[in-house]
Amino acid sequence: MASTRPRQTRLWLAALVMLPLAAIAENNDDAREAKRWLDRMERAVESLDYRGSLVHWRGGQVDTFRIIHRADADGVRERIYSLDGQPREILRRGEQVQSLAAGDQPLAVQSQLAARLMPNVPISRLGIPAFGYEMRMAGQDRVAGKSTRIVEIRPLDQFRYGYRFWLEENSGMLLRSALLDQHGQTLQQLSFVDIELDAQIADSDLEPALRFPDGVSRARLDRAVSSQSRSALAEPSWLPPRLPPGFALARVGGGSFDDGGYFEHLVFSDGVASFSVYIEASESENGDSRLDSIGSFHVFTGQVDGRLITVVGEVPSATVEYVGQPARALPGTRARQ
Repeated sequence: MASTRPRQTRLWLAALVMLPLAAIAENNDDAREAKRWLDRMERAVESLDYRGSLVHWRGGQVDTFRIIHRADADGVRERIYSLDGQPREILRRGEQVQSLAAGDQPLAVQSQLAARLMPNVPISRLGIPAFGYEMRMAGQDRVAGKSTRIVEIRPLDQFRYGYRFWLEENSGMLLRSALLDQHGQTLQQLSFVDIELDAQIADSDLEPALRFPDGVSRARLDRAVSSQSRSALAEPSWLPPRLPPGFALARVGGGSFDDGGYFEHLVFSDGVASFSVYIEASESENGDSRLDSIGSFHVFTGQVDGRLITVVGEVPSATVEYVGQPARALPGTRARQ
């Protein structure tokens, strides 16, 4: 199984830049007020031009990033880069995302799957009740010198995390977000320490500083399909035999490694949380499974009928274990070689 580990690492890094979608049901006055603020947040995060510095805290580790975001007639462009540690950048142009990482093993990942550091919350587009959550307004606070309203989304079972959002009073812009366990304890937090709204952003501000020579490890997540209709999605060759209540297949995609290997990529969502399932051919006969953690992300890896199955997402360990035991082949399908 050792030969599969570099590939898995590349897939995990690609998944780490994906953040959850959200849809929230209206069930009382407090929830309706929270939905109104989340609607404002959805519009502000995507439509405003802004630049700022963010601090990301997770498990005692603190990382600092700079984000530059512009939305105009040509669409959304965004650049996120690290200010400490190994150089890392995420570049977004619409739904095209490139993740760059320097270091001993430089990596470039190109994707058509939506990925962003700031959460995207398309509440108005899904129009279905979120399963397993409740939401409420949770008071006021100041972040980066600005007044905010706080919205909480709480999980109702062990398969989901909760969220707390601090939204700027005038624009609805997200200034701080916290990931919560089912007991309300903070697992990680992302917060602006300074932000310039309505910033003037030039094309040069959105160009990467990292330049990789030929030969750097590259992976592509391509042929992605996005639809709210399950029947409209491309048919995957493998599916988990069971899913936590409320989760459904949201996207189907695939890609290839620089050595020619192929993988399938499935995204499942409950409207708030999401996780990915990667399927690739495996030459190993070792069928042992394993569970790994990368901060709040959990990764389950196992093998089924010559396939390596990797389930990864910013969800509790119970979720990836439940999904990964085991995958099944659909009738009439064969492993890709």
